[in-house]
Amino acid sequence: MGENLIPFEIHITTAGLSIEKKDDFISFCFQHEAKPLLIELSKGDFISQPMFSKVVTLKNFQEILKESTQYSLLMNLNGFVVTRLKIEVPADCSHLFEHDKFTMLNKYFEWHGKIRFCNVEKLYSLCDIHKVHLSLNSLKNESDKRFITLREFGSKDIFQARIANLVLDLTHGNWELSKQQAEYCIYDNNSFLDNGWLPQ
Repeated sequence: MGENLIPFEIHITTAGLSIEKKDDFISFCFQHEAKPLLIELSKGDFISQPMFSKVVTLKNFQEILKESTQYSLLMNLNGFVVTRLKIEVPADCSHLFEHDKFTMLNKYFEWHGKIRFCNVEKLYSLCDIHKVHLSLNSLKNESDKRFITLREFGSKDIFQARIANLVLDLTHGNWELSKQQAEYCIYDNNSFLDNGWLPQ
């Protein structure tokens, strides 16, 4: 990887927040130039997942693991019980980590698309067909929007083919796609939080 800088994205999930703690959590994220997310899954064992989200540009995995661990410890010290740490890179950087001995063994690709939440019954049927799932960020007042997530443990080619097929069906079904992002997860210390929502 040399001296090239890599845009790592860290997601640190905390246990469910009380109403009083919600504002504190948002303030904590802003203090550390991070984005607060209050993710609500469409189904699963852990529906509510507040997250600290931040992009940090560093040289390698060891550096980002150290920095993200420090953020995790700081969150715990401030009363936010950390339940998960995920580290991702853009999907186009996946080749840098496919055989990296320091990252986790079962790395995976993930795609997120922001769609218009309509034709709900047909949308859920489409999700079942493509093995994708829905969520929303309850911090945003967008009841008519959802995020759709596709996870792939196979090759990048399979990942891209699945995205292409999904986007085609979304377009044909008039589910307007306003934003999309493709990532490669190189570290996830508690994928159990997705139990009942995404396949492990």
